[in-house]
Amino acid sequence: MSPLRRKPENVLGHELPEPRLTIAGVVLLLAWATLPVLVVGSLLDLLVQWLFGVCVGLWCVL
Repeated sequence: MSPLRRKPENVLGHELPEPRLTIAGVVLLLAWATLPVLVVGSLLDLLVQWLFGVCVGLWCVL
């Protein structure tokens, strides 16, 4: 057993399962990590297009 792991907790004689990463947790992590990057990137692309007249954004490719 790793020194960082705690012993399983007992509540009223029942052993609680270890915390684990769920599908909902993965979705939230992806949303929190990717959405700000996409928004900031899109705003920077829009700024470059507005300043220099060169379209470098994803919408130019599609």
